[in-house]
Amino acid sequence: MSEAIERFGEASEIGTALRDVHGPSSWGEALAGMTLFLVSGLGLIFNEIPHEWVVPLWLTHLAGALLLASLLVPAIGFGIGWIRDFPRWSYPYSGLALLVSLYMMNAATPGLRILNYTFGRNDPWGWRAWIPVSVMAVIALLITRSLRPLFKLFTNIWEDWTRLTYGMFGFIPLLIWIGFDEVDRLYSLPFMVALTFLMVGTALTYLRSARQWQRVLALLVGIILIVTIIAAAPTVYWLENGWVNVQGTVMMATIVVAVVFSPVLISLLRRSTQSIRAA
Repeated sequence: MSEAIERFGEASEIGTALRDVHGPSSWGEALAGMTLFLVSGLGLIFNEIPHEWVVPLWLTHLAGALLLASLLVPAIGFGIGWIRDFPRWSYPYSGLALLVSLYMMNAATPGLRILNYTFGRNDPWGWRAWIPVSVMAVIALLITRSLRPLFKLFTNIWEDWTRLTYGMFGFIPLLIWIGFDEVDRLYSLPFMVALTFLMVGTALTYLRSARQWQRVLALLVGIILIVTIIAAAPTVYWLENGWVNVQGTVMMATIVVAVVFSPVLISLLRRSTQSIRAA
């Protein structure tokens, strides 16, 4: 298995073989990278607590705070990543910050109270969804006084395609939320716990891996396992409680995995470009 992954890593990197010149992320960077998935995972877990369970009031408030944190943390990570020239750990924050802003524009969070304002059932976030990202972008720009980090965000991907795949890995919490929508909370709660462990474990393994093939393997195994659960668990539930298109679900899961790993084409393009220049 490791030899096959090494060949895959060789085909996707030019000049660096299997070893990334930047080496593994430090433990501090790894912890920063896993924080996004830990916060998002805890938010998913607490918001899946069944209504019939009698829980303390503070737990209800904590669930609301985690929901709000899952909206703010990506924007904060994006801003810090900008200030630090977008290190490897920051890519999921940047991708999820933009995706959450787009998603929340048409989303409603009835009962959520922010600064003495309570959202209603027919009260979507609209332009307010972009406030966290915009504020952090302005702060980062004032501190760095440069747009150079934004260019580095893309040049880093040209050097290491796994950064873009890891960035899209940040979409996973939102996919979990969508995939388990309207599923009975008592059924989905154990899966939320398992998925949180998988997200955190995948992020830590990817960031602490010293070699390219190890990072590819970490993403490959983690993403396939998580997407399989997102597709299979709700499908089994709806098969027992209604009708579901199994073939369509399998196809959709396959497309998701293919899209997430499509950045490998960047490395192939980079190899072709360098071969042409050498010739």
